[in-house]
Amino acid sequence: MNFDKIAKLIRYISGTPKSIYVNLRLLPFSQAIKLPIMVSRKTKLRSLSGKVYLKKVKTGIVRIGFGGTDLMDYRYDRTILKITGEIYFSGKVKIGVGAKINVSGTLQVGENFDITGDATLICANEISIGNNTMIAWQTIIMDTDQHAIHSIQDNIRINKDKKITIGNNVWIGAKSLILKGSNIPDGSIVGANTTLSKSFKTKNSIIAGNPPKVLKENIKWNH
Repeated sequence: MNFDKIAKLIRYISGTPKSIYVNLRLLPFSQAIKLPIMVSRKTKLRSLSGKVYLKKVKTGIVRIGFGGTDLMDYRYDRTILKITGEIYFSGKVKIGVGAKINVSGTLQVGENFDITGDATLICANEISIGNNTMIAWQTIIMDTDQHAIHSIQDNIRINKDKKITIGNNVWIGAKSLILKGSNIPDGSIVGANTTLSKSFKTKNSIIAGNPPKVLKENIKWNH
């Protein structure tokens, strides 16, 4: 066994106490004792008053705070977890080192979901993510503006939260910004540093630029 594998094993073992706590807070006891959610000891737990629902219950099927890119430093980068809403996991999930997850609404995640690390996901309303989706580092996904803006005349809020939909087999490039109301169709690649705030319908396409547009159609990529 090489050094990297030993270090990885130590990280999983050292995170066991925190993993037990997270599972007991978020899952029914019959599921929690199987430790389907593994959490790194470097994960900061802001709040766990919400619920997680699992389609598949298997030890370590959801891993939070492990792995990432070569630019992530496990000694210093902290993952942050705040769940006051509901999360539905369909299968295997990997959320890398330094990711920030804040769910007060409803988050639905498909099979083989992968955040490489140091990305932010804020769900105040509803975010739906399909199967085999990969999110690169320093990406921000948020279905809310965080602060309410009201009309002076009638005090009506003019910036309501809007659902984000991300299809199957989607790759979101590094430093992208996916804002409320975004719809990313199946098989799409979102180019690095793209700001997206509207709905696209063309499947199997490359979406990039600011403002974003479809640059190429009929493409495929390997997870």
